[in-house]
Amino acid sequence: MNIWLVHPFAGGPGLGRHWRPFWLADAWGKMGHRVVVVSAGFHHLHREPRTPGPHHIEGVDFWFLDTPRYSKGSLGRLWNNLSFGLRLKSKSGAIAKQFGAPDILIASSPHLFFVAAARDIARRLGAKFWVEIRDLWPESIVALGMTPAWHPLMKLLGWKERSAYRSADRVICLLAGAEAYMRSRGLPAGRFSWIPNGVSEGEIQRALTIGQLDHPLIARIKDLKQEGARVILYAGGMGPPNAMEVIIDAAAQLGQSNPEIRFVLIGSGTSRDELARRAAGFRNVEFKDEVDRSIVHGMLNASDCAVVSFHKNALYDHGISPNKLFDYCLFAPRIVIACEEKALAGLEDLVTVRCAPDDPAALASSLVSALKEQERPPGDRIAIARSYSYSRLAVRYLGHENDSGAAAAESEDGRSAQSPAKHNAKQRQ
Repeated sequence: MNIWLVHPFAGGPGLGRHWRPFWLADAWGKMGHRVVVVSAGFHHLHREPRTPGPHHIEGVDFWFLDTPRYSKGSLGRLWNNLSFGLRLKSKSGAIAKQFGAPDILIASSPHLFFVAAARDIARRLGAKFWVEIRDLWPESIVALGMTPAWHPLMKLLGWKERSAYRSADRVICLLAGAEAYMRSRGLPAGRFSWIPNGVSEGEIQRALTIGQLDHPLIARIKDLKQEGARVILYAGGMGPPNAMEVIIDAAAQLGQSNPEIRFVLIGSGTSRDELARRAAGFRNVEFKDEVDRSIVHGMLNASDCAVVSFHKNALYDHGISPNKLFDYCLFAPRIVIACEEKALAGLEDLVTVRCAPDDPAALASSLVSALKEQERPPGDRIAIARSYSYSRLAVRYLGHENDSGAAAAESEDGRSAQSPAKHNAKQRQ
């Protein structure tokens, strides 16, 4: 089959974050499908702008659209988002000439402004039109307090959301519990599939030798442990949704009761400076700048436990699927997550301990408890991660379009695309 995967912020080798499109395209290519990832030539997550047109990046075909540049201003970013659909329409003929007309066109939605254009192209070229929902727009923006529900832009996004659900031949969502929400907004019955994030086969192979990786940040963690410290690692974004103030406050408590527990926090985001001020004077907290994924994996492997935190918010009742959670599972010996039970549905086997959100005392207690548990052996981590490998997820993603492969994959990993795993994580309230 010919598959167009349209994702405005697609990442990959040398591109930046959002690797899911690259990994899916790579897996589909190895299954014998012809795939092109269509993305913006410029956006705020790119390491550097890309020349418009076709590119071949480590075995995966990309087509970058000539989108306007912007700085930190929200208006420039909005214009970039709005222009993506226009550029997609104008270049669809050239993309089809280079890579063939699609059998399936997938619109993956870090935003919704291009989905109607993607639908029109799919209809014109005779392709099936699928929509991949990463976050619920505008629900995510409203629920997190970023913009009020009455704002005209939220009304526009709500209309686009309902239109996307009604017009898609299939909706693939990263959130296990989102179907009822989507059905209430026009998604026809039988069109929902849950396909979470995952890990690449290359990362699974690297996990076998990750202990050999050397880097000053990995050495720092090892030095702390040689001094008798137990190291908790956070690696990821540092913005309001990441609830990192709860981690900082848990560190404050543990600094008094368990001074041997040290926190290494690595990443970037809008809240980082505020978080650093909150932790000023803490002897058990260190902030580190963002580094390459492979180094983060080595740091996770060297640590004693990884931590991730979410706020208590009805938004997360639909589920979560943060990339970091899958990295943690593969490379960290223990994982503690602060979130509601509903949020973790389907992903329970990834973590060691779950505790209530927005409760620093509960998080501190859970971290102490997790550190008393035996480490999850590398072989066990790899076995769990394989059920979330992109080679398997890619088969499940195509579903009835690839029936024999889907059946084999589900039989192999013991779960269907819509059936959550049994709960294996210990819980502390």
